[in-house]
Amino acid sequence: MAIEWNSRVNRAFVLRDAVDLTGVRLAELLGWPDARRRVEVREASMARLRGGTSGPVAPSVLGQRVDPFHDRFAGVDVYLEIPDWDAAALVGVSQYEPRTEDPETGMFAWVTSDRTTVSHALAITATVALAECGDGEVVDEYGYLSDERLNPPAELFERLRVPAAQESLDAAVDAVLAKTRLLRRYPRVDAP
Repeated sequence: MAIEWNSRVNRAFVLRDAVDLTGVRLAELLGWPDARRRVEVREASMARLRGGTSGPVAPSVLGQRVDPFHDRFAGVDVYLEIPDWDAAALVGVSQYEPRTEDPETGMFAWVTSDRTTVSHALAITATVALAECGDGEVVDEYGYLSDERLNPPAELFERLRVPAAQESLDAAVDAVLAKTRLLRRYPRVDAP
């Protein structure tokens, strides 16, 4: 099962602003100041979705206005990553049309974490940043981050934030994840 969170987009914002805020929130969450400048935005190409690599997104993608009240928004999918930390998260923004079987409709921002601990920290901060920019709540469907399904982003962020600087990035990530129900260490799987 993928580890993902989402938020309803209730207010228009520019994607670049959400990416910039993700870097700021990651630095604040971990108490790791150089995190702010490390977040890169990559294409969510088919090669990348299959585990390969992809190039940077076009500037027009970052300048795209995410607007829940504009009926021509085509959606967007990008990867946020920090290559030297082996961290990545898939970010998507889509419009969900009303259907009888799905009561949740409207525009949503989704964040799916890669399977590394630092990716979880990146995905958490991307979710918080998108919720802040879009004036929505963080939807924690599986209870990884809290006991509540809907979480105000500022409250969730403050609860997970590392209160003091840690001696290493791993220690900072572990301190954040210790406040969640996410695994802090994944077992190593060696190929036969």
